[in-house]
Parts: sequence; C-alpha cells; structure tokens
Amino acid sequence: MIADTDEHDLNAGAVDAPEVPEHFCVHDDESANWVIRKVVECRAYAKRCAEWAEREQARAKHEEIFFLFRYREQLITYARGKIAEQGGRRKSVTLPAGVIGFRKDPPKIVVDDEAAVIAWAREHHPDLIRVVEHLSKSGLNDHVKQTGELPDVGAHIEGEREDFYMR
Repeated sequence: MIADTDEHDLNAGAVDAPEVPEHFCVHDDESANWVIRKVVECRAYAKRCAEWAEREQARAKHEEIFFLFRYREQLITYARGKIAEQGGRRKSVTLPAGVIGFRKDPPKIVVDDEAAVIAWAREHHPDLIRVVEHLSKSGLNDHVKQTGELPDVGAHIEGEREDFYMR
C-alpha cells in the first residue's frame, strides 16, 4: 500500500528530496518501472536499516549487561566512597559520562498471586475490581457474514474500494 506523501514535508526540509532527473514524469513503461524500482529499493533499504538498528540495540544491551555484571559492585563502592568523601550530604556523583548515585524507592505493594488478591477484593472491596470489555471485530465480521445482521448503531459497512499498491 502506498501512503499519501505530504508534499509540504518534502518542501519544508523534513526530508531531503532524492535526486530525480529534471522535468521527469511517468509517461511510459520505462519511466513507470524506474519509479517502482526506486520505491522498492527505498523499502528494502529501510528494512535493512531497521534490521541493522535492531542488531545494534541487541549488541548495546548485551554490552550493558556485561558491564553492569562486571562492574556494578565496584561502582557502588566507588560512589559510596566519593559521597562520604564529600561529607555525605549528596546522594550522587557526577562524572563526564553520566551520574551514579542512590535514591530511596518508596514502599510498594507487590502482587504475588493476582487471582488470590482478586478473590479477596471481590469479598472485601469489590470497588477495587475493574472489568474491561472489548469488542471482537473478527467475531462481528463473522456474525455479519453469516446472518447479514449489522448493529443498528455504531457500525456501518464501508463499500468496496480500489486501493493502489506497489511491491
């Protein structure tokens, strides 16, 4: 499917316009094929970029885990020493690459067995239970196909339409 291009975005400098021969227009098989090839190349490039970014994020996460596993305790000891050295009034140490420090997390409720807590709430505080309703769109589609019955409010059938695609 082709998304509508916002010409304003191209003209406003949000993205650089690719090089296109001056006065180019689609007028025959060759020129139409050239545009389709460019679109397919852009999609393939975007996919490769996304895959590369995913690999880089995984690599960075792996390195983060390594450094934290290897040096976390040493950093904690270092930070405690620096804070004590500065009189203990501060809770953090600022370095060129970032900040290390300590903060207190307030107490919090941890639910170990949600079903047990729901049963307790149902008996003692029913106002704590929240019920979420969700319409099954596929179920509604099946119902309309089988029976022809459509809800008289809140839904309508959109007519068949032609959609332009490129792959």
